[in-house]
Amino acid sequence: MAITINGVEYDEADLDNNVKNSIAQVQNANNAIAQLQTELLNHQIIAQHHSKFIQDNLPKVDDGEAPTEAADVGSPDE
Repeated sequence: MAITINGVEYDEADLDNNVKNSIAQVQNANNAIAQLQTELLNHQIIAQHHSKFIQDNLPKVDDGEAPTEAADVGSPDE
């Protein structure tokens, strides 16, 4: 079977087993990166959806009152 790397075709039988292993590792890493990118996009979409849902479904505040802001309590180390 021929393997093309940087535009050069190599016969798999001519490649060292360590090179074949490294090729497989690069393919696995690239597949994992693609899956993680897809998962990240899905989580971003979910977070945006729920953030909008929260904003759209918060109780209405009277016109005379400003919404109460959360207190800044700092980090646990402070």
